[in-house]
Amino acid sequence: MNFKLRSLVAATLAGSMLMGFGANAMADSTDDILNALIAKGVLTEEEGALLLKGRTGEKEAAAEKKKTAVSAKNKDGSISFETGDGKNTMALTGRMQFDMRSESNNTDANTVAHNSDRDTAGMADQFELRRARIGVKGKMFEHFDYEVIGNLVGSNTNTVDVAYINAGMYKQAQLKLGQFKQPFNLEEYGTSSNNLDFMERSYVNQITPAKKIGAMLHGVPTTGVTYAASVYQQNNFGETDSENTGKGFAGRATLNLAELAGYGDSVFHVGAAGFDSEYGVLPTSSSNGSSTLTTGIATNGTVFGFRSAGRGIANSYRAQIAGNTVNAGASIPSNAAANVENKAYGLELALAKGPFKIQGEYTDQVFNAKQASVNSYVHADVKAYYVEALVMLTGENYANWYKNGAWGGIKPTSNFDVETGKGKGAWELGVRFDAYDVSDVAAYSGSGSAVSSRIQGSFSGNTGSLDTASAASLNTTATGGGAKTYTVGIKWQLTPNMRVLANYAHTKFDDKFKAVDTSLTNISKEDLLMVRSQFSF
Repeated sequence: MNFKLRSLVAATLAGSMLMGFGANAMADSTDDILNALIAKGVLTEEEGALLLKGRTGEKEAAAEKKKTAVSAKNKDGSISFETGDGKNTMALTGRMQFDMRSESNNTDANTVAHNSDRDTAGMADQFELRRARIGVKGKMFEHFDYEVIGNLVGSNTNTVDVAYINAGMYKQAQLKLGQFKQPFNLEEYGTSSNNLDFMERSYVNQITPAKKIGAMLHGVPTTGVTYAASVYQQNNFGETDSENTGKGFAGRATLNLAELAGYGDSVFHVGAAGFDSEYGVLPTSSSNGSSTLTTGIATNGTVFGFRSAGRGIANSYRAQIAGNTVNAGASIPSNAAANVENKAYGLELALAKGPFKIQGEYTDQVFNAKQASVNSYVHADVKAYYVEALVMLTGENYANWYKNGAWGGIKPTSNFDVETGKGKGAWELGVRFDAYDVSDVAAYSGSGSAVSSRIQGSFSGNTGSLDTASAASLNTTATGGGAKTYTVGIKWQLTPNMRVLANYAHTKFDDKFKAVDTSLTNISKEDLLMVRSQFSF
């Protein structure tokens, strides 16, 4: 029997025997059959070697093809794509948060009259599409992580939320470039908005760098230890602050003492962080709804400000520095920017054991702003802090969602099935106290009768008849302020991708004040009832 005939017989026998095999088993089974045919004498060793050599080439080609083939996966409602060698991935991400709020305060006004310059928000019952984002994330060439997310609603509509690439060849030292969260504040840097303990972050988060463009060196040098150090630009895509975009430096280090001690079912997180930033703020005139040209219109730029907890009253406290006088009634900028120096340190603590968690943060910051062209300035010491306690009523373990100094999302032991109604999801109850305090305030209005640095909102001695303290020089005893908020929340995590939250927040302001650009005066407290439906993938 010649070689061609033998090969035909071998192929026929092999094909007949492989009819019942799955595709994954065929390659190895074909080799086994060829070896068996050689052993039976159907094929000579030389003929078998030639066929096996051909099989080797086929297997190598199949292996190379498998490396570049792309497969789709679905995990927890998230769709991702991955090459066969696992070195390149891409996952679709998105989130939508729909909120309902009911607000009340201690004033007698039944309606809220706004001027055309509407600086104040959140003074009425409302629906809000709090967040709507879509993006992609994954890795390239095995070691480079990336993420790009776009905003679809809010003041950042159609802008980039985050966009970065991270060189992660070594977990001990990685380099991130782009726009991303700066390393300060456990609530911000260590917790996604998808996974917040309450509907909104605390007052601490209102005076942190958050997401900025920059470069960051970070890593996990050993189990239970993390660090990060960054240099960033204060003003992001599309923001115009002036001739001075400014730079900042931030750093954060954390320890999980429980992990270092070998207690994997617990968390004992301690962290410290700080930043030092210098940047420009460009004062503008307030739009008065008139196109009539006027003279002597003051410009002001916000140095810092607070909104009451739960996105309640905007500008419950605000410090603004005076800029140049301009000659038009529309919103136009000053001729020169004010320079702001902001230095801060922060402390973090989180303890978790089984279904119980306690967490708190504290930050102490100094703001110094100066506008050289009119010789105006603002100075203030600002403190903010919170402490919270939470319990998983359904018994899930918080330690399962903590990794490398950050909190992940709740994953119920039993998901709720929306079709059958089976499963209970995860239920959580929490309470939080948070506050801010502004002290050692000084402001100077500068030269020019229309120029005025000002402190707005809750400040000592104000009876509510004014919303602005804009004397030529403001002393340190008449302009301090603060607020304290008590929040109770319940959360139902139906699945890892769906949850419903309800929060009630009561805020007590240190001093009565008039809400900026409204008819509401003598505000001393606020109550907010809030509900959120959230979907993410």
